[in-house]
Amino acid sequence: MPEPDDEFDEIVQGLDLDLSFPDDPPRPPPAAAPSPEPVDFDDLPDEPFYRRVTPPPPRPPHRGRTAAWIAVLGSPVAIMLATFLHVWLARPVLLGIGLIFVAGAIYLISQLPEHGPSRPDWPDDGAAL
Repeated sequence: MPEPDDEFDEIVQGLDLDLSFPDDPPRPPPAAAPSPEPVDFDDLPDEPFYRRVTPPPPRPPHRGRTAAWIAVLGSPVAIMLATFLHVWLARPVLLGIGLIFVAGAIYLISQLPEHGPSRPDWPDDGAAL
């Protein structure tokens, strides 16, 4: 019985393998490095190292949201000013101030963008810019 190594050697000898490789392309001669010239950094213009960002134009104010913010922020301020100035406010005035505050808060909450099951990317809205 022939040895397994002998069988392998016979198989390898029977193979016709073309193992010739093309010669490597000639390498270009190294370029001569230019001689460094001294640079005077005082003559260079000052350049910022950051990117200049121009701010977008301001959005026009929305009257409804502006009034709602005035109501939400102004109501407590009005009550505090009345307290500091020792002005006695009648109950209907306090009730009106409270209703104005609640109405402004409800309006601002209703203006929030919709993020819920109706959106295709809910519950993850990703990077909403």
